[in-house]
Amino acid sequence: MRDNRPPLSPIPQCPNRPTPAIRAPLFLPALTFAGGCTWGFGSPALFWPALAMVFLLGVLWLRSRRETGSLLSFLGIVLFLGVGSAAFHKGWRPADDLRRLPRSKFQPDCRWEGTIQSVPLEKEREGSPAATAILGIRRAWLSGAWRPASGRVLLEVRSGPGARIVLGQRLSVRGGLRRPGAPRNPGEPDWREILSVHRIAYRLPASWRDIVPLDTGSWTGRSIAAARRWARRLLQAGIESDPQAVALLSGMIYGQTGGLPAKTEEEFRLAGAYHVFAVSGQNVTAVLAVGLALYEAGRISRWRWGCALLPVVAFYALLSGGSASAARAAFLSALVLVAWLVRRPIRLLNLWAAALLLFLGLDPLSVRDVSLQLSFGVVLALLLLGPPLAAWMSAPFRPDPFIPRTLLPRRARLIEALGGGAALLLASSLAASMGALPFEILHFHFVSLIGPFANLLIVPLAELIMTVGVLSLSLGSLCPLFAVLLNNANWLFAHLLLATVSFASHLPAAGIAAPDPRALLSRSSALQLFFPAIPLGSACLIRSEGKVFLVCESQRSVCLARVEPIRRFYGWNWLDGELRQEGETWLAAPRRPWGTDPPLAPFEQLHPTGSLRLEPGFDSYPTRYWVTPRPVLLIAATGYPVLVLGVSPSRGEIPPAMMDLSLTPRADRPAQRLRLILRPDGAWLAEDGSPHPPVIVRSLGNSAVEVRLYPRHVAFRPYRGRPVFYPAAAPQGDGAANQIPSSPEGVVQ
Repeated sequence: MRDNRPPLSPIPQCPNRPTPAIRAPLFLPALTFAGGCTWGFGSPALFWPALAMVFLLGVLWLRSRRETGSLLSFLGIVLFLGVGSAAFHKGWRPADDLRRLPRSKFQPDCRWEGTIQSVPLEKEREGSPAATAILGIRRAWLSGAWRPASGRVLLEVRSGPGARIVLGQRLSVRGGLRRPGAPRNPGEPDWREILSVHRIAYRLPASWRDIVPLDTGSWTGRSIAAARRWARRLLQAGIESDPQAVALLSGMIYGQTGGLPAKTEEEFRLAGAYHVFAVSGQNVTAVLAVGLALYEAGRISRWRWGCALLPVVAFYALLSGGSASAARAAFLSALVLVAWLVRRPIRLLNLWAAALLLFLGLDPLSVRDVSLQLSFGVVLALLLLGPPLAAWMSAPFRPDPFIPRTLLPRRARLIEALGGGAALLLASSLAASMGALPFEILHFHFVSLIGPFANLLIVPLAELIMTVGVLSLSLGSLCPLFAVLLNNANWLFAHLLLATVSFASHLPAAGIAAPDPRALLSRSSALQLFFPAIPLGSACLIRSEGKVFLVCESQRSVCLARVEPIRRFYGWNWLDGELRQEGETWLAAPRRPWGTDPPLAPFEQLHPTGSLRLEPGFDSYPTRYWVTPRPVLLIAATGYPVLVLGVSPSRGEIPPAMMDLSLTPRADRPAQRLRLILRPDGAWLAEDGSPHPPVIVRSLGNSAVEVRLYPRHVAFRPYRGRPVFYPAAAPQGDGAANQIPSSPEGVVQ
């Protein structure tokens, strides 16, 4: 007899089960449009070619009958729409644009009228309160007359109550515009490019006495300012004596990190936990969880009345500053609540794509915003990598599928619950770290190795602090006693979080520097000396055969802190040696991981590589009236010209320098030297021949200077500048020993 029953299977078959393929029709168009915006951001001249390509591909799409050709034509249209929109927004300038105004706009007696277009961000700077906000200019007082003007500037208010500036307020500000500072060293942020993403071309520094409010601001702006004051008052109730805990709670709950010490912020970055200060889905989820819990306590249908929380979510996003992560989380939460109301299935990947299309459609230039990149990149990694990683990691803790759950022993169920929860946390942490990894390398040049594991404790603690903080705001407004009790509980959780972060950040190899792709492409086998502008003349970095040596003129801790962005840019994780001059003695420290502090000891000669030799010596330095001996560092490498590095020369030097580098460029002129003079205000190339003082022949600007030595020439390259080449000759025979005396005898004239 034939049996038509289906075969037994441990997994029940569901006839309505969706296909394994991810149904997200907006996913590919969103990625394509983002790629087009990135392409168009680089050149405004691509607008008309992109418009022509959209027309051409549109004709092909309408005439295409094959499904594959139609899809490719449609994606091509979306790509060039992104290119055209970004190129248009990047290059379009109205007739009264700030960049078209005369140079009198930089004079301090100018006046600017405009409207605050962002929530002011408050921060402590040099012990005084400061606030920054985006000011949309409407007209300007230039050369004794008002004239129309349009554009956005970054208003920087110092020494004044920043809370008096609110969103939507009209102001009259006196002061001159300033261009954003250009980076002077590799690895430093380029504020011109960062601000151009927000269509900001200039800075407007001012004090409160230079500002005249023209109105009290919009209702929304006044409400946000009042809500921030209300939230801070409730969050510090009962713990006023601990400003660090109050600053931590304020930063985690509504994104106000102005009161955090710089050391604490750096520890969070090293531990890979700075994301707790980015108001994102975690914060919005805590707000929604409290709201839905109140619905449940009042026996109100959360499915039917969930949309009533939309104004709360929108206001919370504005309260936190309206960042990309907060706006994305609020938008996705709104879509989920609406889907609940209309009883539609929720596909998070499709919602992610819809949010990306909406944000880039409104502002194509925001594709280069670091906040937006990290926000959408981390969420995408959580959606794509989180579930498979969690399933793979929780597999060892699952019981036998053939055993009914009612027959499982208590121990097996406990192991499944604990193991599955730990696997879910670790998978989410790893997925988020993998999503943020490319942007961390590209923008910050640093990867936290301890972050995925430290977040196993940090993320639950952050969620607990967020939930208790939202409860404190909700219940504390009804009874202040609730705020005091909840804040004291949160004080304990906050210090536990600080202790966890501090412990993780001080672990050996907590993070590594990841080199920038441009640094990898610019690597050379030549002997290189790098003089960073921290300021110029305070340090020198010697690179030879893949090893790095630091010559420090200032205090070690200050020097290492200032060199930190540079070493991250180049991916240096080990310092192969540190040298410092004290009086007439040179001291050296052995090879160590970057950031440690070993003792210094005198040395007579170092051979750190097979071809490089570092040796203390004395050199005759010409001044206006005499030639004086001074201790120097001799840098000699096989097949290269010999370099003489002097630190802190005599006061009679003209011009006064903190550090100088000299070499003999030509073998037929041994008495004439080429000298690189470094001062805090700039670098110069000079020629000198004893007993005459140096003669300046060329200025290299005030940015970092890189010196590359080749067997027959030497190149001086200012950062982001054109190199200057000089012919040079390698020494013959002993070379270095024949050029520089080892004692001051016979050099005083």
